[in-house]
Amino acid sequence: MVSEDPSRVLIFRPGSVGDTIVCLPCFHLIARRFPNAERRVLTNSPVTKVSVSVKAILDGTGLVDDYFEVDHGEVRNRLRTKWDLCRRIRSWRPDLLIVLTGPRDSKQHFSELAFFKLCGVRAMPNMSLEERTAPYRWVPERRRYEYEAERLARSVRSLGDARLDDSTSWDLRLSPTERERALEAVKPARGTAGLIVCSIGAALEIQDWGAENWLAMIEKLTVATDGYGLAVVGAASEYERSEAMRIRWRGPSVNLCGRLTVRETAAVMKHADVYLGHDSGPMHLAAAAGVPCVGIYTAKNQAGTWFPYGNQHRVIFHDVPCAGCQLSECTVYAKRCMTSITVAEVLGAVEDLLLQVGSAGFGAMGKALVAG
Repeated sequence: MVSEDPSRVLIFRPGSVGDTIVCLPCFHLIARRFPNAERRVLTNSPVTKVSVSVKAILDGTGLVDDYFEVDHGEVRNRLRTKWDLCRRIRSWRPDLLIVLTGPRDSKQHFSELAFFKLCGVRAMPNMSLEERTAPYRWVPERRRYEYEAERLARSVRSLGDARLDDSTSWDLRLSPTERERALEAVKPARGTAGLIVCSIGAALEIQDWGAENWLAMIEKLTVATDGYGLAVVGAASEYERSEAMRIRWRGPSVNLCGRLTVRETAAVMKHADVYLGHDSGPMHLAAAAGVPCVGIYTAKNQAGTWFPYGNQHRVIFHDVPCAGCQLSECTVYAKRCMTSITVAEVLGAVEDLLLQVGSAGFGAMGKALVAG
């Protein structure tokens, strides 16, 4: 257990929306464990046009006080940039480092360990080689690997229980203004039966199901879910592609791509009955809000690791022979893990979830997180 009462806690968490959301229970735990400490996050600046900074997600939550936001490519490749960052952190004098990164190989681990020692960090409770290089654990009862949120919670267990099954651990503490903007934004999509929220954006080409599949899907879905409205969310760069899909919807609909902040998009999820999309930031925003999700997943990662947390979701994942490739672009098998997913599979999953949402009485607001 960590017994020291630090004044300054440094949290190392690079990433964007999904990476940050799966860490929310850990951020809440750190805030509970060290309520009087100044907490800063060392993270990366957005690396693409559709990326969102950790600051844009966590500002307003009270979970973090400040940020060291840097270009990690520059830090890795330029000694001067790395030294400048080291001096900035060292001058802040952090007492404690908490690492919330993905698994590392031994070379990465020792490089980061040496850097933080140069920064003068006094204590690093979850910085052991064994923990940081450990593979994901297989969960036999689920027949898949542990969630990333589970792995992260295990890595900080010396601080206490991250309470993954408590809905408050996933709370972004949205402001009244953010909630009001979201409510106003979804008004045009209010259906008599409820609301489906969808995002067709993907951070990587390999995660994209394809425009033809999405168009065919929406034409069938609008017939099968008569009475539901549709709200499409995503980045501004996804507006035109999303609009081509939205105009095929027969009921009320709205295209919110580029119109809302990431936190306002999280507030939109509070109005959804079901969410549909790729493995992406909006998917994890929806899951954090307790919305049952239908996820269309590439097999680039091990099954389960980046699935939305909870057993109320339906993830469509084809375990092809090349699963776990970690590729950003498939140049050998033409994305067979994604192209083998059929419109009928996705449609059936959405219909199944809508039936279960109705029978379970989830409603479109304040759905409880059902963990698994």
